[in-house]
Amino acid sequence: MKFFRIITVVLLISLMVFIFCMSSQTADKSSTTSGSVIRFFVNLLVDDFEDLTPQKQAEIISSFQFIARKGAHFTAYALMGVLAFLSLVTYKKIPLNLRTALSAVICLLYCVSDEIHQSFVPGRSCEFRDVCIDMSGALLTITFLFVFIKFSNSRFLKKLRRYI
Repeated sequence: MKFFRIITVVLLISLMVFIFCMSSQTADKSSTTSGSVIRFFVNLLVDDFEDLTPQKQAEIISSFQFIARKGAHFTAYALMGVLAFLSLVTYKKIPLNLRTALSAVICLLYCVSDEIHQSFVPGRSCEFRDVCIDMSGALLTITFLFVFIKFSNSRFLKKLRRYI
């Protein structure tokens, strides 16, 4: 279990560094990055996208900006919730309820600090809405994992419960 714990902590810290780096981008750079990702997917989904005028392409990409950016927030913090939970779940001397709560606190502290960090980046802002979106992703996965571990009767979990 120690190896599992080390791997999940390393992955958690790596995700935190990635989020910090993405949050360090200026507003223009961030929009360009998300626009490139959106362009890639729209190119796959919209027939003849490349044949459209640059103005029409920009309109389509712009229409997906908000949902893509907020979806990225939700997804990144959902993954953070999984990694925070898995990093703490093997400490069996700490009650499972407390380990679950600590996972959520780690995510909350990080998402608040990330929003504060963004307030110092040109063109970026500190948004309460983003904290809510981030925590929704984290809490969804943490809750799912808690319920799964608490109530599942799978063989894997029966073996894992020796460590939980």
